[in-house]
Amino acid sequence: MKFLIFEGQEIHPKAIQILKKNGFNVQTELSSTENKKEIEAFLIRSYTKITPSLLDEYPALKYVLRAGVGLDNVDAKACEKRGIKVINSPGSNANAVSELVVCFMILLLRRIPVQMNLLRNGGWRSKKEIGSELKNKIVGFIGCGAIGKLTTEKLLNFGIKEILAFDPYLDKTTLKKRHAVKCELDEVLKKSDIITLHLPLNNETHNLINKDKLALTKKGACIINTSRGGIINEEDLLTALKSGHIAGAALDVFENEPDFRKEFLEFPNVILTPHIGGFSEEGDEAMAVQVVENFLKIYKTN
Repeated sequence: MKFLIFEGQEIHPKAIQILKKNGFNVQTELSSTENKKEIEAFLIRSYTKITPSLLDEYPALKYVLRAGVGLDNVDAKACEKRGIKVINSPGSNANAVSELVVCFMILLLRRIPVQMNLLRNGGWRSKKEIGSELKNKIVGFIGCGAIGKLTTEKLLNFGIKEILAFDPYLDKTTLKKRHAVKCELDEVLKKSDIITLHLPLNNETHNLINKDKLALTKKGACIINTSRGGIINEEDLLTALKSGHIAGAALDVFENEPDFRKEFLEFPNVILTPHIGGFSEEGDEAMAVQVVENFLKIYKTN
């Protein structure tokens, strides 16, 4: 079987080694158009779009391996129609993302970006910009899957007052085991001091957090998005930041990557990172290796 690796620089070499060790022919580029007819599997990361038109170019394709969790860059229906199996690596980057989320919470609450900006501009600490502690805060989760579960566990050590969670796919008992109280979306938005998003991007979640939802939040609340750009309406978030209603935001993902809205750079109370949630050494390796291992289990049983 011939594999074509997209975004080769993003795929951990250990995953490629495992494929080769198991006898697969791995290519990172094609020498001619004719070779496309021989490719039976893709290994992709985040920025390769698996569209019907791309699939039409590879008539022998049987597998699409996505090194990561989200499948918003894969047209799953088009793959299913062609009998192509889509395999990902759920949970592989959960710890890396959860650690970053807790980091963002502390940075936002203590207003570290603002204080750093003061220092860079020749100032010193400002009582006006004094921050607060994570202890006794109400944290709201929008989505509480694998990443949410690990994050709530970490937060217990900080003396959180309460954890609220909106997740239509998890019942009250499951969320209680994850140390969270099941709530409707609007209740989470109204009551939380910090709101963190952990859900996939799809037709239901696109622009889920818009001007109407942001208006429900506490004045001075902070919001974190490490899931997918497009879940928050960026224009509406900019408006809420300009008005001061939202006190701070941490964005690891954007609607357009890497060409994100540069207006966010104007706010010292906004933390911006280039989609690095799962991009730790451990997470990077796990995402690629796990999807290959998941593929091998399926391949060997067929």
